[in-house]
Amino acid sequence: MELVQQQAQKQVLSQGLRRSLEVLQLPQTELEGYLQEAVLSNPLLEMELPQDLHLPDPEGEPARALAEREADTWEASDSESAAVWDLPADSAWEGSAGEDFTDRLADPHAQGEKLTDALAEQLLHMPRLTDGMRRLCQYLIECLNENGFLEFDLADLAREQGVPLFDMEQALYILQDLQPAGVGARSLTECLVLQLARTEYFNPHTLRLVQPDGLELLAKGDMSAIVRLLECSQADARQAAAAVRALNPRPAQGYGTGSELACQIPEAVFRLEDGRVHIELNGRLARRLTLDEQNCALLQTAGSEQDRQYLREKKNEAQQLIRAVQERENTIVRLLRTLADCQQGYFVRHEPLQPMTLTQLAEQLGLSLSTVSRAVQGKTIQFEGRSIPLRRFFTSAITAADGASVSSENVRRHIVRFIQAEDPRKPLSDEALRAALEAVQLPVSRRTVAKYREELGIPSSSARRRAAR
Repeated sequence: MELVQQQAQKQVLSQGLRRSLEVLQLPQTELEGYLQEAVLSNPLLEMELPQDLHLPDPEGEPARALAEREADTWEASDSESAAVWDLPADSAWEGSAGEDFTDRLADPHAQGEKLTDALAEQLLHMPRLTDGMRRLCQYLIECLNENGFLEFDLADLAREQGVPLFDMEQALYILQDLQPAGVGARSLTECLVLQLARTEYFNPHTLRLVQPDGLELLAKGDMSAIVRLLECSQADARQAAAAVRALNPRPAQGYGTGSELACQIPEAVFRLEDGRVHIELNGRLARRLTLDEQNCALLQTAGSEQDRQYLREKKNEAQQLIRAVQERENTIVRLLRTLADCQQGYFVRHEPLQPMTLTQLAEQLGLSLSTVSRAVQGKTIQFEGRSIPLRRFFTSAITAADGASVSSENVRRHIVRFIQAEDPRKPLSDEALRAALEAVQLPVSRRTVAKYREELGIPSSSARRRAAR
């Protein structure tokens, strides 16, 4: 056996950096409990109520135009195909053609156990996991979006964590083996394949049908084309279609954010004053942490070395937490200022949201994509009496007929407007909505229309017709 000594450069997250990322991800309500527990367990920490915090809007500072960058393809890709999974006729929807769907533009999350908590609980029951692999799995869990998908490149995440790509791939493999099936997928097709692999319908026909072109045909209900695509009998094609329709395109569906949106404490209040956006940080729950100087003095007078060592450790923990809370506030402040600047038309003139992605914001702030994702996760702002999730402000770009870029939020608003104006006895089909959008210079596919309609909680035309009777 030959012993070989090698040198390798490896980035390892310090305890302080891990604490900063953990604090950054917490929304206001959870941060309050987290800080209270920290103060109770650390005799060197004090917490006091701060004065109201305001973000000054520098006089004469011009609004920065959003840089023209290639938009993320997540929302415009095959990440979802809502038409394949239309709401059933006996769904809980009780609306009518005249219902105001405007409020549905906010993210309608089901409430209950948080997906992140459910996944973390499953990791605890895997005793053979090393501490390092468990940490990577937990990191990936925190990077999941609201649908349970992983929208970040594994190579980027591996570089950020300072680990080999192979280790990150292994962590993803473990994550994708947890419940619910399909969690951790990077596309709709991968999500459905992960689910199929746990069923008796994992065969060449269903695997072919969950590809983008197969899902397109399934959304249209074109069984003849599906038969030709799969090169099989009508019966086999129908069985494959039924198996795919039984899958869940959103693994996180049924899990909550941990608290009702209406009960969440917003990070800040956006106000319009003299045609300008002013931002006021919410200080009702945010508290200022300080070191207890009297107890810190015990470091010099403690009787035994064991007592002094304990106090040194507690002081180090306290300083790490104080820095983490300060860094969280600084990051949120920078993010909110940039958000108000890029979406000034939305806040000042009530215009549709401009195309803006997490990638673009990360580039503007000079932060990593996963850091920005943590900063917006589960957080809201208050504007004109409404609580708005920060995630809502990030929309992909759709190229209009005149070549201009419009946000997917603009498409959603038009869908709501058209459905509100439809004849309840003759509701608009997804194809009719597509044609109407094309007429107003918003060319999108029928599948995209169905996807946005379902995200808004609006049933299919057949279900709306039945509800109108």
